[in-house]
Amino acid sequence: GQRSRPSSRRDRAQAVLVAAPPPEVEKPSQAPGTVGRQAMYTDQDLQIATTEARSKAENPGGWKSSFDEAALHVRDFFQDLRKSRDREKGRQATGPLWLHLSAQAKNLADQLNLQQLLEVLKLFCSVRYEDYELYMRLLGEVPHYIKQATAEQLCQLLRLMARRRLRERNYVDMAVAHLLGSIRFSEEPLPSRLLVKTANALAALECRSQPKFVEHFNRHFEHRIEELDAELCCMVSPVFLVNYMGDALRRAFLKRCAEVQAGFSGGFPIRALACMELALRKEQHSLVASLPPFVVRYLEKVRAQTDFDKYGSVVMPTTVAPDGPRGDDRQELSVALLRKAATTSSNNAGDVFSSEMHRDVSACLSHLGIEHENGVVTGPYLMDVVAKDMVNPSRRIVYEVNSPHHFYEGTKALVAEKRLRHRLLGRLGHTLHMVNAHDWRPLSAAAKMTFLLKIQQEQQDKHSEEYKQKAAANVARAPEAA
Repeated sequence: GQRSRPSSRRDRAQAVLVAAPPPEVEKPSQAPGTVGRQAMYTDQDLQIATTEARSKAENPGGWKSSFDEAALHVRDFFQDLRKSRDREKGRQATGPLWLHLSAQAKNLADQLNLQQLLEVLKLFCSVRYEDYELYMRLLGEVPHYIKQATAEQLCQLLRLMARRRLRERNYVDMAVAHLLGSIRFSEEPLPSRLLVKTANALAALECRSQPKFVEHFNRHFEHRIEELDAELCCMVSPVFLVNYMGDALRRAFLKRCAEVQAGFSGGFPIRALACMELALRKEQHSLVASLPPFVVRYLEKVRAQTDFDKYGSVVMPTTVAPDGPRGDDRQELSVALLRKAATTSSNNAGDVFSSEMHRDVSACLSHLGIEHENGVVTGPYLMDVVAKDMVNPSRRIVYEVNSPHHFYEGTKALVAEKRLRHRLLGRLGHTLHMVNAHDWRPLSAAAKMTFLLKIQQEQQDKHSEEYKQKAAANVARAPEAA
């Protein structure tokens, strides 16, 4: 046979290339947001979409679109409202933008479900927008969904009404009636923190028109008293203890505070407990006498700490709006308290103002030449304005400034916290002279001066008359000269 020719170098190189597998081309990695449809939707989602499409195709009337233009309006409204709220938080919302958002909320109220209604209420309340008609329009849609509302949603509704000072008896009674059933028959109880916040809201709204609910809520709170730690004990408002609790719950709560040493551990403020101690000492003598000795010692410890700490233990005045990008009134108030604690009594740099109306009253007194001090500590409270009697320098005249946010919305009734403050200041021996917002705001600058000057003059004349009567009594008791 024919002898085969030896393979050349080129043939061997081609054989190697043919035998080698082709190199794998590395596929570009997919970004997390570019996954396929199968990774985005589950089989159940795809099955639901298929069933819905088939039902529409088999409809005798033809294909019916599920596109809802109203849903787009609602979505756009929430986007605008959330963006405006994030931008304006920290001050009271005003201006044409909020007028437009308020009008939109009124028009869309009947298209919102309960969760959306609560969110709209929360967003408007967080910037303290003043529109009583808006809140009534939103609350008017709540009865349509109240039977399906969860306990958390009912609690949120009560807290929003308390935050906005909406003491609407019908809506409060409706909410607590359904909340009673949720508390009694629900297998999952409310979280402890939410329970305390709801209790504070009920006390702020003065919800005592349904004795059955009040009794059951107090019993439920007492049953879960062991869940309260030092932080939650400090969160309980004095109004709830004084106006809402029964004696049995008061004893259980005070025992729990003494057991966890509330206010003395964990760095939680003692302000509310100091106010509770004053109220119990001045108004609940029989209750304090019946408490165990260790609870009485705890209350004495709270009182001693309040007397020692002074400005660090006073109740902080409520501000118009919470802190945010547009303002930090709460932080400024804390700084003013620290500055006042560090200054001498003769230095006016330590003035503490609770509101813009308080500043206005102080400016008018300064213009009249009346010496005064803003934010004078007495017990657990700060008195707004303490002016000197210019005729009798040893006497003082106390002005109490009741700003617009100290009244229930749409009424001339002071909120429960403010009335408790006035009552306890009276127990401490102070006579308060009220400067109410509905009397002050309509006045011109000159009329404001006249308003304050009239109060000042009346009290100075009263003090002078008291001194004259005392002098006459002393002369009458003096022995006759021989």
